[in-house]
Amino acid sequence: MNKKQAFVFLEQLQGKGIKLGLKRIEGFLKSVGNPEKKFKSVHIAGTNGKGSTATLIERILRKAGFKTGLYTSPHLVRFNERFRINGVEISDKVLVKLVVSVKGEMDKSGFELSYFEFVTAMAFEYFADSGVEIAILEVGMGGRLDATNVVKPFVSVITNVAIEHEKFLGTTVAKIAEEKAGVIKEGVPVVTSAQNEVVLHVIRRVCKEKKSHLSIVQRPLLEGVGLKGFFQKWNAALAVAAVKQLKLSGVVVEKQAIKEGLFLAKIVGRFDIVKEKPFVVFDCAHNPACCVVLAKSFTSEFSEKKALLVFGASVGKNVLAMAERLVPISKRVFVTGAKYRAVNAAKLVKVFEVLGVEVELVAGVENAVKKAISCAKGTDVVLVTGSCFVVGEALNFLKK
Repeated sequence: MNKKQAFVFLEQLQGKGIKLGLKRIEGFLKSVGNPEKKFKSVHIAGTNGKGSTATLIERILRKAGFKTGLYTSPHLVRFNERFRINGVEISDKVLVKLVVSVKGEMDKSGFELSYFEFVTAMAFEYFADSGVEIAILEVGMGGRLDATNVVKPFVSVITNVAIEHEKFLGTTVAKIAEEKAGVIKEGVPVVTSAQNEVVLHVIRRVCKEKKSHLSIVQRPLLEGVGLKGFFQKWNAALAVAAVKQLKLSGVVVEKQAIKEGLFLAKIVGRFDIVKEKPFVVFDCAHNPACCVVLAKSFTSEFSEKKALLVFGASVGKNVLAMAERLVPISKRVFVTGAKYRAVNAAKLVKVFEVLGVEVELVAGVENAVKKAISCAKGTDVVLVTGSCFVVGEALNFLKK
């Protein structure tokens, strides 16, 4: 199997859809010797901020001298982004070998894994085989039935919780909180930055049932954070709280490593200022809660300016609520769509027209970004957002 064949196989798996549940992945992992038990782990659930919090924790632990694994999703440009050891993406050669290996083991075991289960099994085997000491694992969707939830981590982390993936997780914040709280394990400490009282009630109850110590982050970390965007200050505070909880499991991190890790952490596509003159900002805001935070960060960073907004969303998202939160910071909107799972752009145009902002449909993310940049004058800011797929295509274009 070569690289092209490996990705064709993964695309075929992805085409079979989402299958929540732990029986398949548990059975498969047992058949291959439970690689997920061969390293320590930090498990991160929540609606928004998972990837950033995971990155911050990984950078701190790496600075402290640990060999780290980082498993996140989705990727923006390259599938390899999902698997990192000590900050380095998996190579194409190792990736292909891993696909071949896990596919062979799956066929032999008789467990037909879903796409995300297969990719998660790849991460576990990669980290185990590479001698990773601590892996930071981001939940794919929900928590309780997510494939990553087979681990018993040293600390469980829950970021904020808001309405998302209603088809799979429920239509109320309380029901979604129950799914997120499903990552809480017996006796494992929990840290959260959730502020919603309904969510906190659920988390407190589950922690009490599981006899798990709960730490609630009450305020953002205002200094020493290298990442842009006010929301990253909350993620940084959560990351520090999680690292401190690791001390209970014998993982000691000095203050200097925390300080340097916070400053050095980088994450692509999260209030990411990729260009100046004009300013071009990429942000993977993919739901209404993300858009609220993005608008606040934009106003904080760019004061009285308004954006030339390049916007495309994924199917299943509440695009009206997203648009309502972004219109106040936008003076003109260029509606587009990514190549994968895109909401019909003509539908998006109508949404923005109803909200009374100047809007134009531009086919293709690359063309939309080009058009926005060409229209920018002086200190204008181009803001590209709406989904990870839109940001990924825009990043790929600028890299060219």
